[in-house]
Amino acid sequence: MKKWFSLILMGLVFCGEDKVSAQRKGSSAPSLRVVCNVLMVEVRVDGNSVAAGNPIKLKKGQRYALSVTKPGYVPYRKSFSAEWRGEKKKSVVLEKGIGPVEGQPWFAELEDGIKMEFMPIPAGHFMMGSNEGEDDERPIHRVEFKRPFWMAKTEVTNQQYEQFRQVNYKPEKNEVEMPKGAAYPVCYVSWNDARNFCKWLTKKERRRGRLPEGYEYALPTEAEWEYACRAGTTGGYAGNVDAMAWHKKNSAERTNPVGQKKPNTWGLHDMHGNVWEWCADEWYASYSNAPTAGSQRGNAYDEYEVDRLRMDEEGNTYRLHSPWNRVVRGGSWQYSALACRSANRYYHEPSFLLNYLGFRPVVLWNPPAYRLKTSTRLEGGL
Repeated sequence: MKKWFSLILMGLVFCGEDKVSAQRKGSSAPSLRVVCNVLMVEVRVDGNSVAAGNPIKLKKGQRYALSVTKPGYVPYRKSFSAEWRGEKKKSVVLEKGIGPVEGQPWFAELEDGIKMEFMPIPAGHFMMGSNEGEDDERPIHRVEFKRPFWMAKTEVTNQQYEQFRQVNYKPEKNEVEMPKGAAYPVCYVSWNDARNFCKWLTKKERRRGRLPEGYEYALPTEAEWEYACRAGTTGGYAGNVDAMAWHKKNSAERTNPVGQKKPNTWGLHDMHGNVWEWCADEWYASYSNAPTAGSQRGNAYDEYEVDRLRMDEEGNTYRLHSPWNRVVRGGSWQYSALACRSANRYYHEPSFLLNYLGFRPVVLWNPPAYRLKTSTRLEGGL
């Protein structure tokens, strides 16, 4: 009896030693657990999103890039080599940064004391498109915004744009020239002009130390534009169209000073009417396979796949995707109220200069992907 008891005890001991040995072998592989003084941060290792507080398995000796970011805070970025054994804890302290604060208006400072006010647009989702309008407004689809952004309270004015450059357009014969007063929306600006204004403003604000890394001024995607225009509404307009829009019947056939009409619920003026507004997107003739991430840019165009050619009722072919055209939104003083609907879409070539076409920028939190390069690696470990 004692002999059998001894054999059983020895077996248990050996099994226990094997289990401990296996645990030690498993624990020799490096892992990293990142904790932060701020909640709801975005943690990325080599560009891959990971949950803060959870161990991240690494390969021993391999080099990695760690980034911890959150809107309104100075980003943390560090490259390191996983040379340790077992789990390592990294405590990251993010400092409150300057720049837009979620839920609060933001002011961009131009020259001569001139400012631009941006209204906060909350994170959320909405149903984009309409069954009441043209075919290009369908299919209705859900679009989500995981991060807030800020949109200019009004269309860019002549006074604001002239801090960047003068508009040198000379109207053609019989063309109605628009008012050049300081409070009137700028027009005769191309898509490229509008985009360059955004780049100029981003560079200026960063150079002054007002705009932290990760924030930028940009033209809105048309999903951002419609989401901000609707401001939680689902009808054709964000309110009474005559109270909110300068259109063909009430505009006196010209642009009017910005901010005179009633704003929508999120404080944005002239989203309906006055001037059409450039968006970032290339033109697609339907929402078939459209991105569901409202702020998706760049590669989003490659992923927005539709049939390149389709037959119309008479058997003629036409293109659904026009990469040489850019989306415009909102309608204008020259168009009917129907053209000012929240879901209505149109397009122009990016070089066009028109007396009914302007723009308004957004402020985005879009931190660039952190890529390791030999010349920019930081020495030392975590």
